[in-house]
Amino acid sequence: MNELRVRTTEIPGLLVLELALQHNDDGWFKEGWHREKMTALGLPDFDPVQHNVTHVVSRGITRGFLAEPWDRIVGVVQGRAMGAWVDLRPGTGFGRTLTHDLDPGLAVFVPRGVANAHQVLEDDTTFSYLMEQHWTPKGRSRAVTVDLFDPTLGIDWPIGRERAIVAHRDTLNPLLANTVPMGPRRTLVAGTETRLGRALLAELPGADGVTTADLAPRAVTPVDLSAYDVLVNAHGETATGLPDSISSEESWTGAAERALRLADVARRHHLRYVHVSADCVFDRSAPAHAEDEPLSLAHPHGQALAAGELVAAGVPRHLVVRTGWVMGREGSFVEQAATAARRRERLDVVSDRFGRLTFADQLAAGITHLLDSGARPGTYNLTGDGRVVGWNDVARRVFQLSGADPNLVREVPAPAGTPEGAVLALDHVKASGFRPGNSWLEIGDHLPRPAEHPRPVAVTDAPPPAEPARGPAPYKVLFVCTANICRSAYADVVARSAGVPGVEFSSAGTRALVDQAIDPPMAANVRAGDPTAHRARQLTRDLVSEADLILTMGSDHRRYILDEWPTLGRKAFIIGHVARELAQLPEDVTLAGLVEHLWQHRSATPADEVADPYRRGDAAALGAANSIDGYLGSITEGLRALADKERSA
Repeated sequence: MNELRVRTTEIPGLLVLELALQHNDDGWFKEGWHREKMTALGLPDFDPVQHNVTHVVSRGITRGFLAEPWDRIVGVVQGRAMGAWVDLRPGTGFGRTLTHDLDPGLAVFVPRGVANAHQVLEDDTTFSYLMEQHWTPKGRSRAVTVDLFDPTLGIDWPIGRERAIVAHRDTLNPLLANTVPMGPRRTLVAGTETRLGRALLAELPGADGVTTADLAPRAVTPVDLSAYDVLVNAHGETATGLPDSISSEESWTGAAERALRLADVARRHHLRYVHVSADCVFDRSAPAHAEDEPLSLAHPHGQALAAGELVAAGVPRHLVVRTGWVMGREGSFVEQAATAARRRERLDVVSDRFGRLTFADQLAAGITHLLDSGARPGTYNLTGDGRVVGWNDVARRVFQLSGADPNLVREVPAPAGTPEGAVLALDHVKASGFRPGNSWLEIGDHLPRPAEHPRPVAVTDAPPPAEPARGPAPYKVLFVCTANICRSAYADVVARSAGVPGVEFSSAGTRALVDQAIDPPMAANVRAGDPTAHRARQLTRDLVSEADLILTMGSDHRRYILDEWPTLGRKAFIIGHVARELAQLPEDVTLAGLVEHLWQHRSATPADEVADPYRRGDAAALGAANSIDGYLGSITEGLRALADKERSA
């Protein structure tokens, strides 16, 4: 009797499974899936959730190449085919190929990012696909493709191109030279309905955010988890030393229910699970608390944190991150103190609680380090380093740096029931190779920008130097699509040529082909403007922050911005929606109030979007150009009228 075997291949992670086909009087038998045996032989701990079966009637049918964002086992139930695979993951292996005959006695484990293709060699061949993620349209949209017959791949198909039967959609696949590698899985932050969740999301590079309700079993819009390999539970509040802003405590039952839900998601989808415990409470006083010290069960906040940590410890790849006094960008204690200092207002601050500040970028950097370094499962203290201070010390420091009188800070006792401050020992996380920044010394770096809150200046008898005359800052409009070589590039070039005084146009892409020129079919449709100067660039937080108005080509680009930078996303709208609103704008709307008006009247229809013309031929490029031209007519004239009104005011 043949034995089950698992063989490695030249493509890392791509495994050939010899399935020990057993012939008998009735026909044959095989174990198409046996978790214990296969994982013991080197297969990853594959946990399939969907099984698809495809029956192909005719010899010669050829499909692919398609790299899906999930692992899968591809096999043949009956018949015969040739399988082919191309590594489309970033790195030195990009473009590496493998071919192998497929029959009922053999299957192939295809990892995420490796493109699969097959050519049917017998009529009535049946394929089996065992997948570790549920198929979703959103997941399919992230697939990466390449041309079946690209000569650089060197695939020797038994049935040549002239006789192969190929679906039309597969004929549109790009050559390898034009294929963008499949990016790595990203981090998903759950808890964006809270300040802590939003603060951490804003600092984690490439992370997406959802509310905890979005991950409920029967959520209205289920989250496609095939894009992620890390789930962060960051439900909580950022810290404050203002006595009238102390948040109410979450019950331990609520914390446990939420943690159980998220931990179950992490287990079922094989995600690394990061559980953030903020502002820990302990029974005993100590100069610093180590990771092995139990949380206080006498305080409601300690009970809630303990429940979440206990549940997290049951996830195989978990990290419990204890932190404290987290300062995000959104309404942080430092920002509130700076606002009071700028206004020269008295500020009441809690005086009898002590700890270390943790700026959200420090927390995000520490979590990223633990994930990237493969830190062992367990608990890690992670706060800012430096002096142990009170809230009154922080407020006075902010007043000093802002040029205000520190004596305007008035000390008051903490409200009854407020947890004692706790200093966390940082030896464990430092031993892992991470050095948190000195948060006391970095306070000045986290004050609001000088343009918004002036820093102190030296007082002299001499009159201040005259500043050069400056015109009003331009109104910045940013066009966004995927690669920034077709739709947004065309809109940028054409809008610039309109010459709207006081308005500055630019563009970027969510997955930009950085430094590439505008795609030739789109450039051929430019009737006004110079397309040769365009070079694609990646959409970044800074570009989003600097823009006054963002016009996306599709709903997916707007969703990307809302997910990546939720606090900045209110100024992003689909281009067709903005064109409709500007064409019928009320007289009382100003340029400064345009975004608020668009937000209050936001709506979307499929007709508002511009279809992606990339590699879809000249007709698709012309259609996209005509759609954009129609929208830009209303947009540029509407912005011109608003800018003229502002100058004449």
